[in-house]
Amino acid sequence: MKNLIIHSHACLEIRTNSASLLVDPWLLGSCYWRSWWNYPPVKNGTIKNIFPSIIYITHVHWDHWHGPTLKYFLDKNVQIVTHDEPNKRSYRDLKSFGFKNIKILKHGESWSFSDITITPYQFGLFLNDSAVVIETPQLKLLDANDCKIAGQSLEQIKNKHGLFDFALRSHSSANDRICYSIEGSETIFDNPLHYTKSFKLFMDNVKPRFAIPFASNHCHLHKDVFHFNDYINDPFKLRKEINRLGGLVNSNMEIMLSGDSWSKANGFDINSDNIKYFKEKDKYLLEYQKSSSKLLDKYYESEGKKRLGKRTIKVFKSQLDSIPKLFKLRLKNWKFVINVTGGTKEYFLKVQAYNSEIIEVDQNLFKSSKAKVIIPVDVFNSAVNQNMFHHSGISKRNRYIFSDRDNLKKWEIMNGLLEKVELEVFPLKGDYMKNVMFGYFRRWREVIVYFQAFWLARKGMKMYDIQEKILSKHV
Repeated sequence: MKNLIIHSHACLEIRTNSASLLVDPWLLGSCYWRSWWNYPPVKNGTIKNIFPSIIYITHVHWDHWHGPTLKYFLDKNVQIVTHDEPNKRSYRDLKSFGFKNIKILKHGESWSFSDITITPYQFGLFLNDSAVVIETPQLKLLDANDCKIAGQSLEQIKNKHGLFDFALRSHSSANDRICYSIEGSETIFDNPLHYTKSFKLFMDNVKPRFAIPFASNHCHLHKDVFHFNDYINDPFKLRKEINRLGGLVNSNMEIMLSGDSWSKANGFDINSDNIKYFKEKDKYLLEYQKSSSKLLDKYYESEGKKRLGKRTIKVFKSQLDSIPKLFKLRLKNWKFVINVTGGTKEYFLKVQAYNSEIIEVDQNLFKSSKAKVIIPVDVFNSAVNQNMFHHSGISKRNRYIFSDRDNLKKWEIMNGLLEKVELEVFPLKGDYMKNVMFGYFRRWREVIVYFQAFWLARKGMKMYDIQEKILSKHV
């Protein structure tokens, strides 16, 4: 029997003699407005042969919480498990899909189903990613996926669970920093080497038997973002860079891609054919894009027919209004202009964040603006109406152009506030604040990590270096 199977980008399955656990199932199509696709491609029909007893979801990002895949599972009595967050958005959405059996676990709370035990550990000040420990008679596994858990929070996991057979962690960018630019500057806002160093530091800290690069095996097929494939830190490139850095100290690095597996009885079953997708990456990406051309062309045609409606602008204004002015003080007298592109008409919207004013303007004002945001109309409509505006940047289909660092900084404040709207921090509610406080009774170690990060930032250290410093345990 296969005890561990990698199905896709961030989807794994654990099997025992009596149960099966599926984590973060994204097995169909694309996500983020046809931008992200599993790479290597998931074999057709894979999902038809998966019959989970339990589905665990680590967090609400669409490459983990993938609606089309979740809807495919017709048995709405399947056991869904996720972690307890201050907002209940994930729970509500799972309910709306018809799932009847949803288990919410608190930080560090263990729960067993047959001979599988799950323990989630949250990390993240507002977006609560979760690392999850999975224990069965055959293996002990830490799936850290995108969760940047470190410091005392990571020590809690190690102290409670001991050494792991497997640890899995992301190794490439999932943010939109690469889409940022300052006019007249060649500043690079994202450094792929950081993800390599963080992967190595994490694995050298945790010391699993097997270190698995995970939750980063995707590509971009939409014509707007195809060129970003060059920036993805693929697992074979990661292995070369780690070897150049001296290798992993106490772990064996194994590359497991879609369809690869491990069993306690027989060890690894690796499809050697998967390496071709990285040795001849340009060739196979073009083939993948061509094989997906019907879906892409249909989407391009649909995008071209979209328009920006007054209702969407009204919804966006209400989201800005929900942010208390106290939190927007640093944005007083500051504005940015959004260029909504790709539909039946091009739009230019001047946004004054402090007063929540949105005014349609002409192209000349956009050109002279010191903070410009370019967003495809379908992305803007969809993201705003689903209260996911901050989330839209992950698609890498947006562009952010600033005249100087001050305007970049103000945008980062603005975007951070919009993330808090998305995560239902704003408008401020008593229930949310109560949930946060009760949550941090269990997560108090995380507060120590934040104080360490704040102290290092005050000393002038950059965020990348702070993350690496805390992971290295030498704070």
